[in-house]
Amino acid sequence: MRTLSPPLKSSAADHFINKGTLISIFLFFNLMISYRVLLISPIPEVEMIAELIYEFVLIFYVIYRVISRIISRNSRVNPIEIYLGILFLLPLQAAFAAWNEFGQPIIYGIGTYRDWYLLYSALVVYNMIRSGMVSLELVERMFLLTAWVSISIFYFMSLFTNPANHTEGSLAGRNTAKGGDAYYRFNMTFVFFGSIYYFVKAFYKNKVIYIAYGLLFLIYVVFFRFDRTSIAVLIGAIAAFYITAITPRRQLTWLFFSIAPIITVILVVSITAPEIFTRYYLMFADAFATLFGSYTPKQEESVRVDEVRIAFEGIRKHPIIGNGKVSGKWVEGGYNYFLGFFYVSDVGIFGQVYLYGFLGAFILYYQFVLLYYYAFKIKHIKRNTFLVTLKFFALALALDSITQGYLTNYAAQSIMAMVLVYAFYERDRVINAKIKAGEM
Repeated sequence: MRTLSPPLKSSAADHFINKGTLISIFLFFNLMISYRVLLISPIPEVEMIAELIYEFVLIFYVIYRVISRIISRNSRVNPIEIYLGILFLLPLQAAFAAWNEFGQPIIYGIGTYRDWYLLYSALVVYNMIRSGMVSLELVERMFLLTAWVSISIFYFMSLFTNPANHTEGSLAGRNTAKGGDAYYRFNMTFVFFGSIYYFVKAFYKNKVIYIAYGLLFLIYVVFFRFDRTSIAVLIGAIAAFYITAITPRRQLTWLFFSIAPIITVILVVSITAPEIFTRYYLMFADAFATLFGSYTPKQEESVRVDEVRIAFEGIRKHPIIGNGKVSGKWVEGGYNYFLGFFYVSDVGIFGQVYLYGFLGAFILYYQFVLLYYYAFKIKHIKRNTFLVTLKFFALALALDSITQGYLTNYAAQSIMAMVLVYAFYERDRVINAKIKAGEM
């Protein structure tokens, strides 16, 4: 007589794999949405809808966490949580400032900061790490996945589509200082991360293949993005790692072996695409002309210089509370309605001071002080590739924000780095305690 076997039950391992997969997917979309990777893409509407939904989730999450703490009478907070709480109030200050200067209703002022609250995606990730739901290693893998997805999209669009067909919106643009050719304006944040990560890993693991991976990201910035600031901050961050984290002997070794590939790339580009060098000449000639004021009589004054002048005037009027942000839903054109052509992101750190005043700008940039304070206190895992990458990735973002002021429009990108460095600091403290107790 044939007996029937009982149905197989799913093992704990299968359950873990399914749960782990779901968590990985969540982390990936968390990074894609909060870093606004697809905001400048052929499908910005998808990004905006996803952001709107996720922002409501994050706000309810923060409220839930606060109420849970109150009910459980848990008043223990760490410096990072205190800082994130202060940042929650910064848009309220800016909304008041815009009411004070322009007469804009407070509700419109708060509405202009809808994307600001994406920064609390970092709090979600931090609490998942602290609860043991995810590991820093998994977060690292999701950062890499997001970086590879980003660069794949950017290369595909740049190689197989024409940016000239997309210059009507924010996806692509033209600039006479860049040769007048159309170029894509993709978000370079994860391109920065990927390049820095693989250069760091190449030096620590002593494997050339990682240099090749890093070059895939770096080449996009240099030969496709054509943005002076992006090139400068990325190369500056990699150079800072090279100078501070590697012994002088290894510096000379890597420099010696880098000369031939660099010369080869330059020769190949000069033969196959000589127009690139013309574009670089125009880019940097324009930068020097703007910097030193070496205009010919026919040249008009840079629009950027006018914007800086407007920012200085606003800072002079309201140095403490700033001027806030004007909503395009209140008046058409936002700032342009009152000030002519003016975008705070164009004038970098001056734009941040214009928005928030000196006090608010100090609070905003204090995130980098916290990040490096805790990074330098780490003793036992300070050569972790992900940790080191986060330090120099944050440096690139800090330098980029000085000239382009993305700390408001892309608030989550640097806050996430700060929170993850703090998570590494907490792991290091646990290791240190075990060493003192003789457990390691």
